[in-house]
Amino acid sequence: MYLMKRVLITGGLGNLGSWLTRAMVLAGHGVTTLSSNNRQVLEDLVFDRVFADISDLKSVSKALEGQTFDAIIHLASVNEGNAPGYPEKALQINALGTRNLLQWLDESGEGSNTHFLYFSTFHAYGLNSGLITEDMPMVPKHDYGTTHLFAEYYVRQFAATKGINYTIFRLTNSYGSPLETGSSKWYLVLNDLCKSVASSGTVKLGSNGKPIRDFVWMGDVCQVVMACILKGAANDVFNLGGGQTFSMLDVAGYVAEAYEILGLGMAHIETNINDLNVYDQTLEVSIKKLQAWVPYQPANHLLDEAKATILLARQML
Repeated sequence: MYLMKRVLITGGLGNLGSWLTRAMVLAGHGVTTLSSNNRQVLEDLVFDRVFADISDLKSVSKALEGQTFDAIIHLASVNEGNAPGYPEKALQINALGTRNLLQWLDESGEGSNTHFLYFSTFHAYGLNSGLITEDMPMVPKHDYGTTHLFAEYYVRQFAATKGINYTIFRLTNSYGSPLETGSSKWYLVLNDLCKSVASSGTVKLGSNGKPIRDFVWMGDVCQVVMACILKGAANDVFNLGGGQTFSMLDVAGYVAEAYEILGLGMAHIETNINDLNVYDQTLEVSIKKLQAWVPYQPANHLLDEAKATILLARQML
């Protein structure tokens, strides 16, 4: 029987967070988002918004005082790796912020009754080639991956010592049209290419087009999360990817096709002729473990999301 869940989504007004918030609200769950500040997104939906600095335990405790949840979806993190001071900020928010949320959950007395779903990253493996499974060694190559791995250990620490039930997702490259023009994620591959073609009619690639990535549709991510919440905590970690890879040239092709379908003209694809690198083509992020846990058959929505993203980008011209 379907039961409404009380769900907290940290970063619930952000890029992926807004998709999850929308999906959970429309599915009838009672949603609260926790963010550092407000955003003009999802204003047609009814849910609670609270605000806190997740790197400050007192701020988190004050914002969530007296509240209980069946599930916490923890997305809040920072990924601006080239920004000044990023290593310290990533440690404070991605790692210690996760610990603060876990400590609040334990101190609330509801730790054993709440399913903690943590969004880590496949970058924690430090690999961009070959078959990637959940039992591989973790050797992250940058602060984003390292701090998310650090946070994973905090989740396991609180599971072992405080009885908190959890599910960890190592997310690949999620895509989907932003739900607001003011999104901070226009640098993501699909968004960036759509913004490029919307402004110039040219899909401009920063590479020679040969790098490959595993892309997962955010709508599929939402379905996986809801299935995992309804099933209950796995107390385990899963890769969450799209089950197939695409080259940057493939993605550019979808963007060019979308531009033409929208009746905006013929789009030109421009690769970086100065990029002489040879890119490994063997990447495969296994999702078999996740598929054995919940029903999951990912689909390719790159063309539809490219159309939606181009139209959104044109609103900013």
